[in-house]
Amino acid sequence: MTRKTATTGSHAGLLSPTTTREPAPAGPGRPRRYLRPAELRGLKNLLFVARTLTEGLYAGPHRSRSRGHSIEFADYREYCPGDDIGDIDWKAYGRSDRLFVRLFAAHTNMLVYPLLDCSASMGYAGAAVGGSGEAPASKFEYSCYLLAALSFLVIKQGDRIGLGLFRERMEDFVPPGGTFPHLYGMLNRLERTSPGGRTNVSGALREAFGAMKPRGMLIVVSDFLEEPSRLFDALGAYRHRQFEIILFHVLHEEELHLPPVSNARFVDSETDESVTVVPGDIREDYERRVSAHIDELRTGCRARRIDYNLVTTATSYYDVLGRYLAKRAAVTT
Repeated sequence: MTRKTATTGSHAGLLSPTTTREPAPAGPGRPRRYLRPAELRGLKNLLFVARTLTEGLYAGPHRSRSRGHSIEFADYREYCPGDDIGDIDWKAYGRSDRLFVRLFAAHTNMLVYPLLDCSASMGYAGAAVGGSGEAPASKFEYSCYLLAALSFLVIKQGDRIGLGLFRERMEDFVPPGGTFPHLYGMLNRLERTSPGGRTNVSGALREAFGAMKPRGMLIVVSDFLEEPSRLFDALGAYRHRQFEIILFHVLHEEELHLPPVSNARFVDSETDESVTVVPGDIREDYERRVSAHIDELRTGCRARRIDYNLVTTATSYYDVLGRYLAKRAAVTT
C-alpha cells in the first residue's frame, strides 16, 4: 500500500463538518477549534459502552472482572474467616448447612486510550471546495474532530480518556482523566499539533503498550498505510491483555478513487518523491490494490475480534460517530 500523495489537477469536493457558533462548555482557556457541543446534543442518548470487561479504578457503569457490591448477583463462594458477615446467604446455609457468601458483579469506569497518527500523510486534504479557495479539512483535522467529540462523550458519561500522538514513535501521551479541564488540555494539544514526518504505526503501538495500565479500550485513528501483518503483530500484545481494540481507518475519497483528471503528479508526502502519470492508465490497478489492502485489514480485524471502521473525510464526523454509537449500542444490548 503506497502512501497517499498530493496530486495536481481537478479534484473532487470535500464535505466539511458543519460550522457552529456555540462555544464549548465553560472552562479556563477552553479550545474552540475541534469541540462542537451543539452538534453533539443529538448524541446525548447514546453511550460509548465497553463490550469487554474493564479494569477501571473508580465506580462506573461498566462491568468489571473484580467482585464487589452491587444489585447484580454474580455467584457464590464458601465463607472464609474475615469475610463480611453481611454477605452470608443464610437461606443457602439453611439448605446446605454450609456458609456461602454472595458475590456481586462490580461496575467500574471505562479507560479509553486513543492513539492518533500525526504523520505527513494524514495532512492530505485534496483541493479547495468549489474553487472558492477555502481549504477542506485534512485527514488529520477530520480525525481531531472525531476524537474531540468522542472524548467529550466519554467524559460526559463519567468515564476516563487519554490521548497518544505518534509519528515514527510516540511523541506525546496523556494518561486517562475524567474532568473537563483534562479534556481541554487534550484538545489544546491537538490544536498545537500539525501533521508531518514519517509514520510507523506498529512501532508506536509497541512503545505505547507499557504506558497503558490498567487494561482498557484502545482506539487507533490512522490512514494505516502500513503492511497489515506488522500492524496485527503489534496489536497482538493488546489482544493478549484483553484490551478492546477499535480502529478508525480514515481516508480521503481520492485515495479510494483517483480523481478524474487527464494527468497528475503524485508526490509522496513523507519522502517528497514524485511521479507524473495519467490516472486513467493506472486507475483500475490502483483501486484494486487499495481494495485489497482494505480487505486485508478488515478480514484480519474480524478474525481477531477487532472493531474495524473505514471512514472517509467526505462524510461528516458527526454522522460517522452517530451511526457507530448506535450500531455499537445495538450489538452491546
